[in-house]
Order: sequence, then structure tokens, then C-alpha cells
Amino acid sequence: MAGFTSLDNLITNISNSGKFFRSDWNKNHSTAGTVIAGTWQALMMGAGNPPANTTHVAAVTKTWHPSYDFNAAEGSIQHNGFVDTTLGAGFKHILNASIWSGAATSAPCIFMLVDVLAYSQLTAATLATFGTYTFLDIENVTFNDGTGYLRMVTANDYDSYTPFTLSGAGTPPTGLTAGTMYWTVRVDPTHSKIFPSLQDAINLTNVIAYTNTGTPVNTMTCRWPRYADGAGVDIMLYNTVAAATSGSSNITATYMNSAGVAGKVTPATLPSSTTVTPLLSVTYSGTAAGKYGPFLPRAAGDAGVRALTNLITATNLTSGAWGVLACRPLLTLPITTIGVASERDLVNQLPSLPKVYDGACLAWLVYTQAVIPNNTAYYGHIDFGWS
Repeated sequence: MAGFTSLDNLITNISNSGKFFRSDWNKNHSTAGTVIAGTWQALMMGAGNPPANTTHVAAVTKTWHPSYDFNAAEGSIQHNGFVDTTLGAGFKHILNASIWSGAATSAPCIFMLVDVLAYSQLTAATLATFGTYTFLDIENVTFNDGTGYLRMVTANDYDSYTPFTLSGAGTPPTGLTAGTMYWTVRVDPTHSKIFPSLQDAINLTNVIAYTNTGTPVNTMTCRWPRYADGAGVDIMLYNTVAAATSGSSNITATYMNSAGVAGKVTPATLPSSTTVTPLLSVTYSGTAAGKYGPFLPRAAGDAGVRALTNLITATNLTSGAWGVLACRPLLTLPITTIGVASERDLVNQLPSLPKVYDGACLAWLVYTQAVIPNNTAYYGHIDFGWS
């Protein structure tokens, strides 16, 4: 699948061929606690259309959960399903986007549209006593016969549609190739079927047949469902349950960068969690020392995060729960004036025509210059086109 080759090609596709979709959305900034001016907030758990995300408050687990728009619990802005039904690897372009609010002190602010690739959850208990939270996204696996289909045996419980690759000194079973991406369909907490594409996994077609178990050792590594190499991918934490208290803990992250270099660490000036973090707030965002934008800072020169290894806190987190998200920013859109719609033409302005891949889980983040009242409502639309 290719993108647009010219303006004429774009017009032909969206007008003559009908390859166009408009998504209207409205979300509430439903906060528990007073928003801190100059911080970033996540709107995916706010009420409205799409409905509030309900996955980021689930039971604590150290595995990554892939995020897709076809999972209603994710609260993704819809973008008309798959446009490449054969490979499940198609994409649309964002042509235009707008945002409006008439609520008091809702502006000025800046919105950022992100593709949420995957999530995990943290609680204060998880990171108590200056703890290290290690993510379980890599392990040695074995295989057996699932009555005709190849069944992967794991120590950890992986969601359906988790993408992964195999590596190691062993030989994968017939039908699998080291370094090639595959997708799971969960059978039970320690077994999965394997499929050659996301679309096959969704449709339960072309399951990898059982021929043999291969030879050990085969290591499974979970990958992001989109931007698998990590280019442009960032990590964020936001408060998902209630106003959290943290003792202003410093947060260290270790990760593999998009070039495949492991053991990378956040810079020496560490992100510092706000002592009391309101619901939906990015805990380390702000303008003071140790405060950042919506994402954890990367080491100098790194172009993205391929895998998050662990999070370490320097002081005890005393209460609360946080969603840990892997995100790919797509566009930003400022609102300058209350009651005046902001619109961005992404055909003629830069950055132009951001890609939205099949299955992308789209959500808004917002930078609040003022103290936004509870249940502030925002409205807008996104226009999509594809070739």
C-alpha cells in the first residue's frame, strides 16, 4: 500500500473512490482533584465519545498489553477499520483536525494526538520501598501440539494479538522464522496459538500448523504492535485511579532504543513525580526542576524506545495507580481562545499527512496552561483519507 503521490491523486481517492472518513469526537476532562496549571493530562479515561478507557485500571501485571482501536475498552477515536484487508498493515493519513471548547479557563492549551501502542499498570504497592518494576516482555519459550496447531508455551500470560519475534541459539519449529513478526491468540494463561499477521489472528485464519517443536533455546520478545522498531516511540505515566501521593519520587527508566541498543537510561536530571497528582495527570509533567512534557526523557541522541526494561523509584510511592503507556505522537493542535475552534490543515501545513496504521489506538493528551475545571468538555473532528 502506498500513500498519495500528488494532490490530484489525493482528490481522486477521497472524492471519486470514497476513501475518506470523518470521525467526530467529544471528551470530558473528568478530574478528581485540582488540575495543576502547566501540566499534561490524558483524556482517554474521560467520559464522552469515544467512551472512557477502562483497561488502564485493570489488575497489575508486568506484561505489556497491545492497544488496538477494535478493542472497545481502549476508548480509541475510531478511524474506519482496516484499509488493507489482505495484509493488515495498511494506513490512513490525517488530512484535517479541529478542537473547540467553550468552558471557562479551558484555553489556552495544547492538544497532542498519540497512537497508544501498549500499556501496563503500576500501583504504589508495586513500587513500594524504592522498588524496581521489571517488565516481562522477553522469555524463553517452548512449543507443543495443540491438536493440529502449533502451541507456544509461556511462563507469562499474554493478550491475544501480542506481536513478537523469536531469537536464540535454537531452531524454531517448522513454519516459524527467527526475526519474523508473529501474532498470538490466547488459549489460556500459558498457551497461545500463533498467526502470521494481525489480520489472520483477528480472523483466526492461517494458524501456524504443528509439525515439530523445534530445538531449544527459543526466546520470545514482545514488540510494539505498530512502529515495532521503536522509531519515534515514547513512554509516559499518568494517574489512573484517584489523586495519588508519591513523596516527589524521582523516576528512572531503562530501555532499548530504536537502534536496538539495550541498557539506555533516562538523563541525569530525573523526572520527579508531583507530591499529589490529580486523576489523569502525567505525574512528572510541569515547568519546575525535574519536570518534563508528557513523556519520560530519552538519553541524548536516541530516536525512540523499542522496549522498556524497567522503572525505578528513588523514594516510596505511597498511594495511587498509574498507567504506563508506549505512545507515538502524531500531531499537536493548540487552542488559543475559549469558544474559538482551532483547526489544522495537514495537507498543506507541516507536519503533513501523519500516518494512522490499521488498528491504531488514537487518544488525546492536553497541556493545561490554566486550572481546567472538572468535567471540562472538548469537541472536535479528524478527517482521514487513504489511497
